[in-house]
Amino acid sequence: MLVIFTGCQMKIYTPEIPLTLDENVKVVSGDYSYTCKIRKSESNEVQAEITSTSAKGLVMQYDGSTLDFTYCDYSYSIDAENFERKNPAIVVYEVFECVNSPDSAKGFKTDNGYKYEGKISLGNFTLYLRDDSSVSLITVKSAGFVMEFTD
Repeated sequence: MLVIFTGCQMKIYTPEIPLTLDENVKVVSGDYSYTCKIRKSESNEVQAEITSTSAKGLVMQYDGSTLDFTYCDYSYSIDAENFERKNPAIVVYEVFECVNSPDSAKGFKTDNGYKYEGKISLGNFTLYLRDDSSVSLITVKSAGFVMEFTD
């Protein structure tokens, strides 16, 4: 008698990841919070413009190696290798680099959309997408860092 068994595996989901972003975001880092506008281009360059606090108007742009700051007529570029990893432009850049790299992050279906888990320089992250694949939330629990996308 021949018995055929089929293996059961946990299904890994790969929803469409947005190539661009233009979203309002509430950032919480420990006891500090602020709002910003996050823009991500198809080339994965990320811009964060602060829209609250005394830093309102500060624009930070990250391309994977250089962090550019612009505020009024002042601009400054630095090598971002040793810069604070809680910078929202750096976090979004690294999360999307990880999620778009094969075998770097795992996606799971949730009740309200999808969840990705992976690791960036700040720590282990969780990225939540809504059912329409728009970004809902990025968390790095070990660093007390949360980005809530409000659009």
